[in-house]
Amino acid sequence: MTTTWLVVFGSIAGLVLFAFLGGAGVLGLALIQPNLADLKLWTLVTWPFAYPQFSIFDVLAIFFFWYFGSDLERNELGRVKFAWLLVTFTAVLSILAVFFGSVLDPNYVLAGLGMLEMMVVLLWIAQWPDRVFIFNIPAWLFGVVLVGIQLIQYLGYRSWVMLLVFVVGLVVNAFVARQFGLLDKFAWIPQVAGSGQPKAPKPAKAKKRKSGPTVVTGPWESSTVSKDEQRMDELLDKIHAEGADALTSKEKKELMQLRERRRRS
Repeated sequence: MTTTWLVVFGSIAGLVLFAFLGGAGVLGLALIQPNLADLKLWTLVTWPFAYPQFSIFDVLAIFFFWYFGSDLERNELGRVKFAWLLVTFTAVLSILAVFFGSVLDPNYVLAGLGMLEMMVVLLWIAQWPDRVFIFNIPAWLFGVVLVGIQLIQYLGYRSWVMLLVFVVGLVVNAFVARQFGLLDKFAWIPQVAGSGQPKAPKPAKAKKRKSGPTVVTGPWESSTVSKDEQRMDELLDKIHAEGADALTSKEKKELMQLRERRRRS
């Protein structure tokens, strides 16, 4: 089971609890902070699965988390790294909510997958800003609209805690994502040395030589490895240029086999 599906099933379980226990029955999972002394530590990680209220937007949040999260997990991070990324995102949002809540409004409630889902969607957009949606709308423009809607909503409801959690959370989580090897196009975001996900090497261009001896390939050289690397580069270039959906099912299976063969070598 992938990390994305595990979170989705957890959210569905939260909705089932809401149906049987009602909104008041699941408040024990939400991050509510009347004061620091009464803070329940487990709510720092359970709030994405708490639904004291329910609307169609909760269903959409679960769907979009699955759609965009699956792409990030499958093509960039893998199951384990994506799990750690989500844990870190959740911890960052929890700490910010506790801090700003204790200063501005101790009666806030952080619950549901919506905030975490928004971080994942905006991360996907920042990772592939040039991808297009319906009507050829670029991903970056879609992201600007999403951020604008969130800001207007928080400002209109005078929800200062959630406004600060959202804005500061975007900045901090962008730094976090950079440490996981994402957001290469934003080189100005600092990256701790030695962190990140290694990228597949690009095939070196052959340099023209005016003269000199010619190296002959013999049985002592492994041509399989070089062919695997070249084929993997071709598939990864296709993903970055056209998106993961551009790969056929056969190409996706081939890419998984190449990754597994490279891991064993």
